[in-house]
Amino acid sequence: MKKICFIVFLFIQYGLTAFCQSILTLDVAIEIGLANNYGINLAKNTRQVAENNFSPGNAGMLPRIDVNAAYAHSLSNAKVDVISGGKLNNSSANSDLFTAGVNLNWTLFDGLKMFISYDKLKRLEEIGDLGSKIAIENTLAKIMASYYDIVRQEKVTTIIREQVGISRFRLDLAKLKYETGSGSLLEFLKAKVELNADIAGLSSQETVFSNSLATLNELMARDVKTTFEVRDTILLHYQLNYDSLRVSMKDYNRNLLLYNRNREVSRLNMKSARASQWPVLGLTTGFNYLHSETEANFINYNRNYGPVIGVTATLNIFDGLNLQRDYQNAKISYASSELEVKQLENKLDAYLLKIYNDYINQLELITFERENMVLAQKNMDIAKESFKVGSISSLQLREIQKNLLDAGTRLVAAEFNTKLTETALLLISGKLVH
Repeated sequence: MKKICFIVFLFIQYGLTAFCQSILTLDVAIEIGLANNYGINLAKNTRQVAENNFSPGNAGMLPRIDVNAAYAHSLSNAKVDVISGGKLNNSSANSDLFTAGVNLNWTLFDGLKMFISYDKLKRLEEIGDLGSKIAIENTLAKIMASYYDIVRQEKVTTIIREQVGISRFRLDLAKLKYETGSGSLLEFLKAKVELNADIAGLSSQETVFSNSLATLNELMARDVKTTFEVRDTILLHYQLNYDSLRVSMKDYNRNLLLYNRNREVSRLNMKSARASQWPVLGLTTGFNYLHSETEANFINYNRNYGPVIGVTATLNIFDGLNLQRDYQNAKISYASSELEVKQLENKLDAYLLKIYNDYINQLELITFERENMVLAQKNMDIAKESFKVGSISSLQLREIQKNLLDAGTRLVAAEFNTKLTETALLLISGKLVH
């Protein structure tokens, strides 16, 4: 007996565990999506490249050190006559030459262009980071929308399934009346046709629901055939304030921050173009070694080595006015980037206001539709009892049934649309990802 109880306990426990494992929460969906989504991983790679590029060496601030070595052997037909009267005539003169050295080249001054380049690389790193965060935000918003769309489709499926139950009740009653002689064949057939129509609608809705599961699986970058269940509640904030959202948008909207960083890059490009008109000073130093042995010259052995140091200076006098043109173009580009920032700010202001108005409207609709749903359900309960006793016709019952369906789908749509506008508000204000 104890063994049987233990087996039953394990069975129940396993069943509950399997059931719990099939439920996918929004937090878990987000976690999986952020870890696997292809777009996010591509953006992370781009950010990593920008981080690698941000270095003093890439900006030209560090010296370059080269080590070189060379060896050459030659066989020459040498004939030499010199003024002093000496002669050399060797048809198979061997020569060996070996050179080696360590050289350092370091730009000491280039109009501060190297420091400007370093600041530019820093901005590009920030742009890469912002691009990664934008990809995360957009993916997060899509996952949330897809998750709550599944909740919506599941609720609509439940509503339509209840409609099928009502139509089946009507058909059973029509069949009973027809068989007992108190109803007509026409009424029975009409009930049958409308039940079939509701079943077909349920089948279509179940397909929509299955497709919504595949969409979320795709966003999470996992097998699209993976089955799971979701929580059946759409949670709403109800406390989003327009003024607070607008202030947050100005400070934290990632796209606006990205445009500002691009404007900074344009400004640095302008400074870099101006710096290119300054002279460039460089330091050259090293240690060189030369060893030469030859039968094709009067000096058949030569060796020298030692340090070398020098300073170089370069100043462009005239290059067809290309440097001036580059500066003017960079200046125009900077002015354009400022206009782009202002244009985006204006678009975001308009978009925020429109979305917030939709958000308030959807909240009001939820209140109305919840009341309508309660009334429609009461109407349906009364209508079913009235239909049983013949107080209302099948046409009236069908109309009340349709009203219940419409009320249910409108309520679900209002809750879903409110969640979408809420997510859009959090996204545009930079509050979706902290």
